[in-house]
Amino acid sequence: MKVGILAAGLSKRMGNVNKLLLKLGSKTILENSVINALSYTDDVVVVTGFEREKSEEILKGYPVSIIYNHDYALGQESSLRCLLTHTSCDILVTLADVPFLTKDDFIKAESNLKNVLSARPIFDNTAGHPVALKKELVELILASDKKVREVIKEYPNYFYPGRKENIVDIDTPNSFKNIENLVN
Repeated sequence: MKVGILAAGLSKRMGNVNKLLLKLGSKTILENSVINALSYTDDVVVVTGFEREKSEEILKGYPVSIIYNHDYALGQESSLRCLLTHTSCDILVTLADVPFLTKDDFIKAESNLKNVLSARPIFDNTAGHPVALKKELVELILASDKKVREVIKEYPNYFYPGRKENIVDIDTPNSFKNIENLVN
């Protein structure tokens, strides 16, 4: 199954820093997310936007497809729609700033997609990543003018027990510092 990684955001809450380019251990946050996805599949696509050139330079070392979202400044919804426009199959979607997913997280998401149109982990009452979407739901999303989340809520979906790592993302300097302390 294909994995789509959204890596186009402005990193507004991080100040003047693109969080995806920060080192987390020996690799950038973006690299960690890509490596995790590649542990599951060789069909990985990354949506870039903000500081595209820097992200794409990092991605040159990895066997991934790249899609540039020209409308990245409009927010995550535009990046997700950009990704789904280039998708004609079931897909697992995650954010590039969720750097602790494992192969098992992707396997679990795929396995929970059997009888529903979407599935995602939940931990501590918070929905996490990756989000599994059936091809049929992708088509319904693309045919609608509604926000992606609104369309997903209209159809059968499944929330299954996840791990803390499914909800750990990096949005602020403080959240990065807390996570960085765990890695080092």
